[in-house]
Amino acid sequence: MIDIKLRSLLERRSMTQSELSKRTGIRPSTISDICNNNADFIKIDFLNRILNVLKCGLNDILEYKDGDDR
Repeated sequence: MIDIKLRSLLERRSMTQSELSKRTGIRPSTISDICNNNADFIKIDFLNRILNVLKCGLNDILEYKDGDDR
């Protein structure tokens, strides 16, 4: 299972989802879905934009947790 840690990273950076949306050009509803772990997939382009704006690595927003989510 992959855990999305974007919400906590934004909180630590004192950045709102709205601000991230504006800075990345990604729709607010998509940012919300990602932050709430409701995204079935995330486009590589979106990950690149988020990582570039936040100046972080992939491990900072995604974490693999051993287990089956079926």
